[in-house]
Amino acid sequence: METQKPKRKGRDQLYGELKKPTMIALTPTGVEKLDALAAEFSLSRSEFIERIARRMLSVQGIEQSQIL
Repeated sequence: METQKPKRKGRDQLYGELKKPTMIALTPTGVEKLDALAAEFSLSRSEFIERIARRMLSVQGIEQSQIL
């Protein structure tokens, strides 16, 4: 007998709305650095980006020499 995954219903408990899948394109190096930063905060990639977008989390240390 096959088991089915439970479907998510309702709203996200933290934000009061459902998250929707979104695609972003990053270089392999960008993905590695994103994962490392998210891990520093014990967050998933998705939650890390969510908190930055909501200005709940700030990432400092951007050097001018790294900006093209």
